[in-house]
Amino acid sequence: MNFFDLHADTPFVLDVNNPNSSVVDLVNYPFEKYNQVMAIFLKDNEQNPFEVYNRRVDIIKKYLKKQKFPILNKDISSSGALLSVENAGFLADDINQIYKLHRDGVRMLSLTWNGENDLASGADGVGGITSKGKDVIKIMNELDMALDISHLSHKAALEATELADKVVATHSGIYSLNPHKRNLKDEVILSLKEKQGIIGLCFYPLFLGTNDVFGALIECSEYLISLGMEKNISFGSDFDGAQMSPLLSQTAHIEGLFVEFCSRGLKKSLINGIFYENAIAFFSKICENK
Repeated sequence: MNFFDLHADTPFVLDVNNPNSSVVDLVNYPFEKYNQVMAIFLKDNEQNPFEVYNRRVDIIKKYLKKQKFPILNKDISSSGALLSVENAGFLADDINQIYKLHRDGVRMLSLTWNGENDLASGADGVGGITSKGKDVIKIMNELDMALDISHLSHKAALEATELADKVVATHSGIYSLNPHKRNLKDEVILSLKEKQGIIGLCFYPLFLGTNDVFGALIECSEYLISLGMEKNISFGSDFDGAQMSPLLSQTAHIEGLFVEFCSRGLKKSLINGIFYENAIAFFSKICENK
């Protein structure tokens, strides 16, 4: 089996905790090919956010080098990491910093965390994309960067799918199945489908609405399939960023999830798409235009 994970907060835990605190195992993983998005997370109202970003990107690069797990910017056909930023609100102070992010290898970012900033409204709010946010998205389109809408408000997410060339919800759930503010409503899901984006189903039990995480992830997948989203489904674990179920709390547990999907009678091609192929197809378009 192969696996592509759209979201882990490993750079954050490596920065604020001890160097061995990550649950993401980049050495003893049960996959033939494994791609892991490493999200450089910044809290709302982070002090000196660009300095924090620079420290965490340096930390994760050194960590990945030590683990012999390469950062992939062009050819992503082999195992390796991709870099993203979760909450790039600091770009409102100096939009040109986005070029530094791109040089660092960042290929995806979100405009907010849960709060509201000078770029957009997060999931705690009801606003949309600001004029500065629109300027950031314009440059992202020029650089072929993907916009992560997972933490945006409903209104901002709808606007983002209109403005951004490449859109992804890296770690979200389905609002129709569990009405949590961080989950995606059908209107956003269908807009994302129109843009040929992907949804990374999050492992966090709070977003799934149950501790039966295997069953819930299958239910979410089947719901998206009913909306014609077979090619748009992926996973975004949120490892190192949320309190997980003991059933699905570390990299080694993904194999059990794969077995559970296979036991439900779903087509193998569809399962392979969800676990790997859909995300590879999406990010190949970004990395080939590096």
